[in-house]
Parts: sequence; structure tokens; C-alpha cells
Amino acid sequence: MKAKRRIQSALALGLLATWWGACTESPFENDIKPVARVIRGQVQLVDDPQDQRAGVYVWMDGANLSTHTDSTGKFELVIPHTLVGAGGVAINGVFRVYFYVANYGFASVEIAVRDGLFQYNQGDLDNNGNLQDPIRLFKILTINTIVAPPSVAQSYDGPIDMQTTFRATGDSVTIVVPKSVGGLLGGIFFRHKQTGKIYIDIPDEGADTRERIVVGNEPLSRRQVFQLNGTNFRELFLPVGDFEVIPFFFIEQEKMPAALLKSLGENVEEPAPEYLKIPFRREGGEFQVF
Repeated sequence: MKAKRRIQSALALGLLATWWGACTESPFENDIKPVARVIRGQVQLVDDPQDQRAGVYVWMDGANLSTHTDSTGKFELVIPHTLVGAGGVAINGVFRVYFYVANYGFASVEIAVRDGLFQYNQGDLDNNGNLQDPIRLFKILTINTIVAPPSVAQSYDGPIDMQTTFRATGDSVTIVVPKSVGGLLGGIFFRHKQTGKIYIDIPDEGADTRERIVVGNEPLSRRQVFQLNGTNFRELFLPVGDFEVIPFFFIEQEKMPAALLKSLGENVEEPAPEYLKIPFRREGGEFQVF
């Protein structure tokens, strides 16, 4: 009987040792943390009537990691195994993560990284790598675009007027309009809704201007006129379909790092398709060619 008990005890100890070795985290020691390469959170856009939570840009300065929120406003930011610092050493330090939509005030949090891993249960992170509170972004500028006439035949050769109206929701906001001449907007983007293809109309390609406009609580409008089929000697040929008409301008925000925009694309500040990688919440801009 004693021999049998000794055998049973040995088997039990062996099973316990095997289980213990297979565990990545001890249930008896809260200090041992799981591998932490992912942080999660949620972003809310305050005063967004359409509740467009998808596409908020999430960017970690210094490491140049980025992602976008999904349709519920949730995101995951992942440190890849290949991300190392100078000399092949895993990154370390305190980094700032930014949450950005161009016409909303940006927000940021500080996240600690050690040996290439997020430090859970520190700062704004809980012990599962989740941000403890939702990120709330507040609108600083409304943008509404009207096109007249809103629908034309493809053979139409008359002028088409685009007017964009801006209004600050709180303190004044400064917008920058590249290539502006004579108080007009300097460029227009047309996004074909059926195909996603981008068409661009820049009235004065050679203009090296950047008009700065301070927008307050009173609506302020800027306009531009375009024509189809090269009628006004500009190479604008739009196919049949529905379009979103988008004005070309930027919004200045104090203390926002210049590298944030650059992280969206090398040519994001040029009159090029990459400009549309900048997340905005606009209204209006419907236009149809039939």
C-alpha cells in the first residue's frame, strides 16, 4: 500500500511540474505578465451626427506604428516582432499615441514600452493592455460643400460652382489653402463612388501660395468653378457616375507633431490622391454626371 501511495504521489508531482512548465503566467504571482505586443481601445467622436467611428487614425510617435478604428470605434495597435531600435536593440521608452481626425481636436495618451513590449498595468493601460477610458474627440470645424448644378450630363460645357462653408464650433480655427488665387480654393478632388477612382482639378498648377484663413463661429465660404471635358483648358474628364467633391485645404492644430501627417503618406500634403488619406468628417459634396 505504501509503495502504491509513493507511485501516486510521484505521478501527481510529475503532472504538476508539466502543467507548471506549460504555463506562461503563474496564477499565484500577479507580477508575471503575458507577452504584451498589443494594446486596444475605443474612440468616440463627440457631436458626429452620423456616428462615423470608422477610420480614426491611431499613430504612435517615435515608433511610427499606426492603425485605424473599425466601425465601432475600436482599434488594436501591434508592435511587430521585427521592430527594433538602433543597433538592433528592442525599443524602450515612453511613447505618445495620437488619435486624429482633421476637423476634430486630436487626443493622445502615453504608453510605456520595455524591450519591445507594451507595459501593461501602467499609465493609461490596464493589466490586459486595454485603455482604461474611451478616447473622446470633439469637433472643432464643420465643413459643408455644395455643388451647383448638382447633376449634369457628361456633355455639359457650362460652369459648375463648388462652394465650401466652414464654421468653428468653439474657438477660432485656422485653415490653410494651398495654391489659392484670388480668394478661391486652390484645388478640388472628385472621388467616384462606384469605382473609388480619384480625379483632381488644380486651377493653377504653378501657384506657390498658401493662404491662411481664420474661421470663427460665423460661417465663412470659399468657392471654385470647374468645367467638364477640358472646356476651361484644364484636364478634367469625369466619367458617368456619382461623385464626392472634396476641397483641398489643411487645418492647423497647435502642438500636433508635424510627423503625424507625414506618417499617412509621403505626398499627403500635395495635390495628389494621397491627400485623401487624411481623415475628415465632411458634409455635402454630392455631384452626379449622367
